[in-house]
Amino acid sequence: MTDYFRCNLFLTFVFLCMLLSALGFSYHSLNSSLAVQGSAVNDALSQKITVDSITDDNTKLLTDHLALSQLFIQTESISSSWESNINYPTLIQLVFPQLAKKFSGATDLFSYKFKLRFSEKDNAVIQLLSTFIISLFIAYLLCLASVKRLLVSVEKNILHEIGNTIKPKYQSFPAVTRLLAQHKAEQHRELQGQHDKIEALSKQINMDNLTGLYNRFFFRGELVDILSEKKQSQSAILALVRATALGHINKHRGFQLGDIYLKDISNMLKQCTKRYPDSQLYRVSGPDFAIIIPNMTAAVAHKLAREIKANLDEYQSLHELENVAYIGITTIHSGHQPEQVLARADTALAKAQLEGPNYWAFQQQDSQQDNQGQTYWKEVIEEIISKRSLMLLSQPVQPIHRNMKNYQEIYTRFIGNNNAVLPTHTLFAMAQRLDYTVKLDQIIIENIISNSRTQMDGNSHWGVNLTSHSVQSSAFIVWLERLLLREPNIAANLVFEIDEVVLERNIVSSKRAIDMLRRVGSRSAISKFGHGISSFKLFKELKPNYIKIDSSLIQSITNDNASQQFLRMIVDVAHRMSCQVIAEGVEELAQKQLLESMYVDGIQGYLIARPAPLSKIVS
Repeated sequence: MTDYFRCNLFLTFVFLCMLLSALGFSYHSLNSSLAVQGSAVNDALSQKITVDSITDDNTKLLTDHLALSQLFIQTESISSSWESNINYPTLIQLVFPQLAKKFSGATDLFSYKFKLRFSEKDNAVIQLLSTFIISLFIAYLLCLASVKRLLVSVEKNILHEIGNTIKPKYQSFPAVTRLLAQHKAEQHRELQGQHDKIEALSKQINMDNLTGLYNRFFFRGELVDILSEKKQSQSAILALVRATALGHINKHRGFQLGDIYLKDISNMLKQCTKRYPDSQLYRVSGPDFAIIIPNMTAAVAHKLAREIKANLDEYQSLHELENVAYIGITTIHSGHQPEQVLARADTALAKAQLEGPNYWAFQQQDSQQDNQGQTYWKEVIEEIISKRSLMLLSQPVQPIHRNMKNYQEIYTRFIGNNNAVLPTHTLFAMAQRLDYTVKLDQIIIENIISNSRTQMDGNSHWGVNLTSHSVQSSAFIVWLERLLLREPNIAANLVFEIDEVVLERNIVSSKRAIDMLRRVGSRSAISKFGHGISSFKLFKELKPNYIKIDSSLIQSITNDNASQQFLRMIVDVAHRMSCQVIAEGVEELAQKQLLESMYVDGIQGYLIARPAPLSKIVS
């Protein structure tokens, strides 16, 4: 039962009590007046007034005697005797029993009924009583309306104080306000406790216990939310970071150091991404981490990747590791499928592993081949190996000095179905993942030797690239040595190019490969040379026949004096050790002229010639 209903019930009860009191008072007054009138009627009837004797004069005398100016006696019917025919008016008997009692002793030869009209005094009483009752009823209705309005106002004030977080200047209900404040504080504490429990449970479900990062389930949900069609303009950068040294550390240094290694990678990524407030880190599997940064441009993503790589290089040097981690970056937009985005990022990660330790690669757009899965690439690579579906290209090196022999670097393009050229970088990345790199290098070298029998003269050298897996594979080194020993004339004109970062990864295996090439009469070259002072240490250990300056150093040579001095030092040291220097990536005439003044032995780049099919170069 509501307070409003109880209040209405109370007011109704008060109104009924007052109404009954007024009616009782009126009834008592009228009953007394009629009782007096009844006595007068009995006295009048006791005079044996007959029907015939009642005239207008008698009636006047009768009414004057009764002192009732408005009481009239009418003859209703004549009867022979009174006896049991007494028939009082029913209404008078029920409402005014006192009058009937006064008439009980009256007898006469006729029956009668009364038509009553009250006196002025009685009329005044009745009018006053009616006015009082109407006023009481109106007051009752006004009270009900006022009470309702008051309760509604009280309800609004209480609701306002409940919903108002700022303490009001004037409090309508101070006691209620204090009580509400206490209840609010208790409710807030209770809700906070529940929220903390939910957060704790959520962390147990969505958090990685080792690193404290979100796990793969939360990452999947966030990625699907960004890619949903509801967010038409949503875009972000997705980076996959693979801690490739985890297996080596767990095997040779113990699982405890492996956990420390993962924590260090996690803290490193947190440090690099902390200035991007919307960035989110995840540990999606054992060695794999993911980073999602909304609304980041490709240029900023490249900058972030370089910063992460610098930290990885420092960590590698500090802990004496061959590598620490690789980074694959791609852009994601609303409407893409999660599998499509993850495959693109995974392809970028595979490409980064071909570049060298701790490198990164950016895969911004899809191609038909890049979107295929590992099963597709396995079938493609196996078909290439079985059918030897490849094409050789050559890019010549322009000699600057007379003692520099003709030199051309051999490139490989792989042919797929319908004679379509497959993306070389992606194919090598997937071959490395599927452990087909060594087999690809073997069929490439066999194809080069086969072509050299008819297209190579004794006055030119062919540069052949070797991948990191092949250099570090003892079985491949033995196979290559036996092959070159069978072809000594061809071996003398082959120069095997190995990237500086690949050689630095394992000095022992690199030195073994260079020594083998020297034994069979072939030559060696360190490509992408000049990353820093450590390049000279590597140069001293391996003593190659050629060094090919990295194109990144050539690009800045015209505007950077430090790069010029560094390059002069490289050329001077190389010439002192009977090593020839080739500059890669030359695209401007100013670069060529400056390099000639520095006594570089050869120049290679689009300014000289673009790669072309080997047969055309020879012809």
